[in-house]
Amino acid sequence: MSRRAKPRARYGDGCIYHQGKSPIWWISWYEPTRQPDGTIKRQRHYASTHSDDRQVAQRALRAKLQAVGGRRPSVVNPQKVSYEDLRENFFQYLIMKGRPSLEMNAKGEPKVNTIARLDKFFGGWRAGDISIVDLKRFRIEGKRDGLSDQRLNRYIATIRKMFNQALKDELITRAEVPSYFPTTYEPNVAVGAIYIKREWYTGLRKVLKEPLRSAFTLAWYAATRPGELRKIRWRDVNIKERVVTLPAEITKTGKTRIVPLPKDFDRKHGQPDELVFPLGDCRERWRTACVKVGAGYYECRECKVRCEGRVCPTHGKLPTKKLRYHGAQLKNCRPTANRRMAEAGLDEKRRMEISGHTTTAMSQRYNIGREGDVARARDAMDKFHQAGL
Repeated sequence: MSRRAKPRARYGDGCIYHQGKSPIWWISWYEPTRQPDGTIKRQRHYASTHSDDRQVAQRALRAKLQAVGGRRPSVVNPQKVSYEDLRENFFQYLIMKGRPSLEMNAKGEPKVNTIARLDKFFGGWRAGDISIVDLKRFRIEGKRDGLSDQRLNRYIATIRKMFNQALKDELITRAEVPSYFPTTYEPNVAVGAIYIKREWYTGLRKVLKEPLRSAFTLAWYAATRPGELRKIRWRDVNIKERVVTLPAEITKTGKTRIVPLPKDFDRKHGQPDELVFPLGDCRERWRTACVKVGAGYYECRECKVRCEGRVCPTHGKLPTKKLRYHGAQLKNCRPTANRRMAEAGLDEKRRMEISGHTTTAMSQRYNIGREGDVARARDAMDKFHQAGL
């Protein structure tokens, strides 16, 4: 029977412990020494801290490990590192790596979509005080606010990365990192995905104004992400060859991608350094157009009744802040385009090259809009049974 491997000590090659029932803490650590034959031998040492204070024992052990070449002395005290320190270190990492998830607000400050809610909950906390219970309470409050499990998983993944990056950069030790970050299982499906029908595409092309109309055209045709659309410049567009080159610095995967340009694309060419789609906050324009063509509808937030346009049967015409939108979104162009490419006969590898997916799981995740397949299967089975086979 194989022996079970001993777990690594919490602060390196050493530990703190009690001898018998005595309240005095002892420390034990290993010191590597080179032998005459060139081999390394680990010699174990013991010492009493003469204190019943656990923190005193931990500091004494860290000092011994540093003396024998263990963990290097930290510039900051890990126990005093705050949540804000974790966040700033995380931003520096994103800037250094050039991650496309990092954006700048109007003041030129770095911004990540998942940070604001984390700031509101954990702002002012010390990193070492954030426990598993606190992370679970964060999820519970998010559920009360109507957030999905998938969305809450993104928040937990962000704070987990903040802790892990701070550990790598030696701002904190393993003792300050929660041993577990509570997440839930995510099925491999595109939650809330809507297949944008051909008649919706035709109607939206007539209703939408530039530059949103051409941005929608490219997204529906080539599965381009909304975040990538906002960063394309005219130097990346080749009208003659009908291709768009997405540079590595604007793609989610950090790899250059070439996508086809549809014939419907009729936006006038601008200067090389100008943005092709300066969209800004286009949510209201998009939703208004979708409601007009039947691709979406508004619901009154107060009485939960479907509205005719923006007119509630009970409260009359309402501003969009008092309405909840249900229907197609610009991001739904991505699964729609993947589904259309599959129907056009493109093999999976080529579809992944165009859409920028890195795993084949997208074929299952975007399994939407397949009512036609079900109807064809039904007809085939009917013919089989009628033939008496």
